[in-house]
Amino acid sequence: MGRKEGGEINEEENSTATKVKEGQNLLGLPTFKPLDNGRFKCVETGHELLAHARDSYGQSKHCRLGLIDSALAKKRPPLNMFIQDPVSRSKLKCKLTGVTINKTEEHIWKHINGKRFLNMLGSTF
Repeated sequence: MGRKEGGEINEEENSTATKVKEGQNLLGLPTFKPLDNGRFKCVETGHELLAHARDSYGQSKHCRLGLIDSALAKKRPPLNMFIQDPVSRSKLKCKLTGVTINKTEEHIWKHINGKRFLNMLGSTF
């Protein structure tokens, strides 16, 4: 916590816990289909849940990784530029730059907006 002159608390440092991560919801929200028993099934991961748990499940790590795996398998943008890393299940390898990154929306976002990726993308066309 930082204090400004005069004893005031610096609001910028306080708001870091409530900041939205870069690339959050890069792939959008999961798709649900209703089941006969009143539950819903996530199309991407196959997880069944109650109606009131859909929003919280959509933000969970399990769901976000399932969305990445689903988009990777279907070669949907922006993940059409990546392949599954053969060494580690939790990493992706960029086809364009050859860089290995973590399989999170934040790291994917940072990589596709990074200088190396954009320079190589511009030089290929």
